[in-house]
Amino acid sequence: MKFFTENLKVFKKVAFPLFILVVLSTNIDQFLNIKVEDALRDPLGAAPQVYWFGFLSVISSIIFPILLMTTTLYAMQVSRFVESLNDFYAKYINQIFIETLRTWGKTLMWSLLFIVPGIWKYLEYSLVPMVVTSSTRYDEGKIDALKASSYVFRRHWFKIIGILIFFHLFIPLLLASVFDSYRLLWKTPVASLLLNLLDTYLLIISTQLLFNVFQDEVRRHDSHV
Repeated sequence: MKFFTENLKVFKKVAFPLFILVVLSTNIDQFLNIKVEDALRDPLGAAPQVYWFGFLSVISSIIFPILLMTTTLYAMQVSRFVESLNDFYAKYINQIFIETLRTWGKTLMWSLLFIVPGIWKYLEYSLVPMVVTSSTRYDEGKIDALKASSYVFRRHWFKIIGILIFFHLFIPLLLASVFDSYRLLWKTPVASLLLNLLDTYLLIISTQLLFNVFQDEVRRHDSHV
């Protein structure tokens, strides 16, 4: 019951900006995918367009997840409270971008060697935004965000992988298999917005579950210091 009470507070606090971001992210991604598919079907050849839209897709896949995660984490801060979402962005967004790019670089290095270790590294770094926004030791420069995320992940890997698989793989695949044709805002606006609202709520739940795992580990560490 406590979890859902907290979840409702988080939803009320960031539902609107998070919903807007989800709508933008989903429809930009769908639009870029359509453009890439159209370019690939062009009988005259469309390599430049494919590269261009592919590049935009990569940029989108970096920017929007960071904005979505940062916005959600803003509503979960208690002791590190800031007055507004804009203040939270100003304080953390730049550092989250830096650490996320480090995460991508490290993951890519491992992926070039072996695919499975690359995936494992990606999972290990899934808590990096939480380290950046919720760790006073990170603020003081005493820990590295990637190493701290890896440490927490290794202690709770079964629980974290379960959350990630269920909310970021199983449910999206299930929804895509049934409702993918209804996600285009310009074709089925009502259905698209309802699906985006569901995505928003699922994102809040999954982030809150991961945040609780992270916070429990932080409290356990602090109690032994």
